Amino acid sequence: MKLYISLNHDEIQEQIPYAVVAETMSRSVWNTSKRKRLMKQYFTESEIEAIYRLHRQAYSWYLVKGVPDEVKMTLNTYELWHRLASFCCML
Repeated sequence: MKLYISLNHDEIQEQIPYAVVAETMSRSVWNTSKRKRLMKQYFTESEIEAIYRLHRQAYSWYLVKGVPDEVKMTLNTYELWHRLASFCCML
């Protein structure tokens, strides 16, 4: 059984580091061999697939549509957002 959390607009802006993810994954540092090697060390293959989905979502929230009024996500996805943000800051 998966646990889900629901976040409203303000909570998303405060708790989900979508701007960091969108900015970092759009920069040239993202297309380096170093990043690819580190990513394989820090994340599993299934997490890497989810990360690219999160990037599309972050880009949409940050530059296209804006943050939605409400979002439901699993706790694993919530944790992945924060792990990905930490990884982006490390680059």
